[in-house]
Amino acid sequence: QLFVSSQDELSRSSNYLGSASMDFRDRYLLDGLVRSDGSSLFGADARRNTFYRISGAYRVSEDIHIPGINELKLRAARGTAGLRPSFLDQYEYYTLAGGQISKQQLGNKGLKPAIQTEDEFGVNVSFANRFDLEVVQANRLTKGAFLNIPLSLAQSGGFISQVQNAADVQARTTELSLNTRVFSRPDFSYNFTLTGDHTTQKILKLGRAPFRVNAGGQGQDVFYYKEGEALGIIYGQRLVRSFAQLKDNPANANALESDYVVNPLGYLVLASTRGKPNEAAIKYISPTGAVQHKIGDVNPDFNFGFANNFRFKGFGLYALFDGQQGGDVYNFTKQWMLQDYRHGIADQAGKPQDQKINANFYAGAMYNGLVASDALVEDGSYVKLRELSASYTLGQKMLASTGLGRITSGVKLALIGRNLYTWTDYTGFDPEVTAGNDFNFRIDGFRYPNFRTITGQIELSF
Repeated sequence: QLFVSSQDELSRSSNYLGSASMDFRDRYLLDGLVRSDGSSLFGADARRNTFYRISGAYRVSEDIHIPGINELKLRAARGTAGLRPSFLDQYEYYTLAGGQISKQQLGNKGLKPAIQTEDEFGVNVSFANRFDLEVVQANRLTKGAFLNIPLSLAQSGGFISQVQNAADVQARTTELSLNTRVFSRPDFSYNFTLTGDHTTQKILKLGRAPFRVNAGGQGQDVFYYKEGEALGIIYGQRLVRSFAQLKDNPANANALESDYVVNPLGYLVLASTRGKPNEAAIKYISPTGAVQHKIGDVNPDFNFGFANNFRFKGFGLYALFDGQQGGDVYNFTKQWMLQDYRHGIADQAGKPQDQKINANFYAGAMYNGLVASDALVEDGSYVKLRELSASYTLGQKMLASTGLGRITSGVKLALIGRNLYTWTDYTGFDPEVTAGNDFNFRIDGFRYPNFRTITGQIELSF
């Protein structure tokens, strides 16, 4: 099949801004900005909007001497910004397939910017002549966030969806950074930086009933928008893993535990079918009769980074590790491959006879007709060697030493590797890659992993 497409977009924007800063006695700092933005991505009635930023800081250590503290600064800021929709969001559009024209999106000329207001509070501390600590609390509120809302075909005249300013979303982020100068000598130095952050986000208001969301056209609608819940919640079917879960279904009130066993994959099955072609998992039904459940959450417990910088005379070594703890990924790639027994999990070679699972089990309950299932939700925790570089400077000569560092001349040879190795229990290629539209839709849908790159570098300084 041959697919041909073309696209031509034209958008215009204009911006005006004014800013002012004040420094009083080198201890009271104030900064402000007003900005007027205009964009053709909005309807005629909402094309220009005004935003602002104001921030202030107090250098406490300039007034109060604290033993061991080199610098102590308290700061706070508030700012607003307008998020822009995609080019097509304000227009109606149709699709053409097999000679048939179908209505797709109902236009919305009344789209307004999604207004994001952020309050930030921070503390910066330098102490013991070698430590720099920063702690930040940032609270964001986005009013009128863009959502692609499913429409009633009867009420919309046949259109499937419309982008609307439909939601208010709240996010809270706590960040921490610690930089440490462990050794600092003319010919030898070592320092490292630790970073970490934790974010929670919640839909405060949703201008319609809860609805399912398809992430980038991958699989079924595995994500769910519901007022009062976090962004990034995965909904789908659960498979029964214990007899107690089976009994939650009122229809199984008379079931006998002796009739069931847990198979090697951890799922409850009928004992009479264990190891046979008709062995099948059982879908969980709650006491209230619900068949769809919360099965995952993409939001990690925290993200972290650990950067190391080592120097000995002309030799330098830099290593950056980063990663996340917690946060789920929906493995759609695995689900699709199980349909034809092509995923490695279905390979029973080398397993003891009593541990083998019939291939039909994978193509049935786990493939599940591409309906979302907790069998495909995996922990996305990982640690990655993000960057490793080694360098050597020939004929190094120090020209000067400043507060910003050493100024040298010479020839620097370097070898730099990025995305070199990942430690994870995730069974896909890379837990960091998503086929969804953004991080809130972490779904593995036949995407390449982050490429490993190795680069050589020659730098001349004089």
